[in-house]
Amino acid sequence: MPNQSQELKLSSDEFEIVPLTTDRYEDWNVFCLKSPDAWFWHTTQWLEYTLHYRPELQPRCESFLCMQRGNVAAICPLIAETHASGGETIIEFSYGGDAVPAPAFAEGLSRKSRKAAAHAVFTHIDALAERLQAGRVSFRISSIGPSFWSCQFPRANPLLRLGFNDVSLVTQVLDLALDETHLLREMRKGHRADITRAARILQATVLDRDNVTQERFDSYRLLHHKAAGRITRPRETFQMMLEWIRGGQAILCAATLEDKDVGFAQVSVYKDGAYYSSSCEDPECNHLPIGHLLQWRAIQWLKQHGIRRYEIGAQPFSGQVHSTTSEKELKIGFFKRGFGGHSVAFWRGEKFYSREYCLRVLQDRAKIYAQSTVASKEHGVSMV
Repeated sequence: MPNQSQELKLSSDEFEIVPLTTDRYEDWNVFCLKSPDAWFWHTTQWLEYTLHYRPELQPRCESFLCMQRGNVAAICPLIAETHASGGETIIEFSYGGDAVPAPAFAEGLSRKSRKAAAHAVFTHIDALAERLQAGRVSFRISSIGPSFWSCQFPRANPLLRLGFNDVSLVTQVLDLALDETHLLREMRKGHRADITRAARILQATVLDRDNVTQERFDSYRLLHHKAAGRITRPRETFQMMLEWIRGGQAILCAATLEDKDVGFAQVSVYKDGAYYSSSCEDPECNHLPIGHLLQWRAIQWLKQHGIRRYEIGAQPFSGQVHSTTSEKELKIGFFKRGFGGHSVAFWRGEKFYSREYCLRVLQDRAKIYAQSTVASKEHGVSMV
């Protein structure tokens, strides 16, 4: 259950800030389904997952609704987490150490009302930051949310207009409106060959709300531990993922070799979009193109169920000052890009509330970036 810090009241003639409590979860999730800005990351299911994901960050829910004359004008998922920095600890608004899903606004708001609601929302965030002595807040905007694709012309990062620094990244999105022949043609030649080869050796099935079982999901959880060489996160977070499948908000693709599970890929499904969330492969079978077949089966299932866009994941073409990248991450991005699609913006923004903390973070980034850039040139890391 969320634990709110002492409530900060911010109300005007038009807007009132109301903290999110469990009795408001249903209204919150109904709003998410209707808001063009909201995706699965905004729901209470993802909120609860994040609150349990990294307990060492001591997460505290500060999420709230922005009400206008009794109606929800906007929602803001928000978690205060404790981060280590320079031998000290500091509060940040983050989501399991990552950026927070940006506030979502009601469908049909006039431009004037949306602007006023945004002012109320971000004023409250700033007031919370002052009260909690937070050092930074970071937000991200989903690249498969309906509003991202609603404009006739390409847009700049909307967070910049709100005073945030741009720390955007790049992600890969597949257009599933294309037929299977076209999708295969867009793939890298090697990927098509690997899918064909894997289909001769492996069996791939999709576990959804109609056929998933606890036993089969436990097989995924145990293989996840084996592949990682350790237990990476609390068991209850895995159980939450199973509940997403049972609720129609995810699927789990499974690959078997001679009746033995050797690979899994979980995909989040919400509205008309999907996101490649998690995967694992048996290290004893890493010579097989398991991931290629799992992704193709996922794509086929998503198409059959009317999903329009599939975000397959980050594309770190090169290290940035705000986001350095490893050779492993470059290879993962190269693998994902092999399925075709388009590289699109992944809007992100950050705002610092402490000059000292800002200076420390930026200095650390500069040092890491300089070291990684030299290392990349020395090792000749380059991928198209």
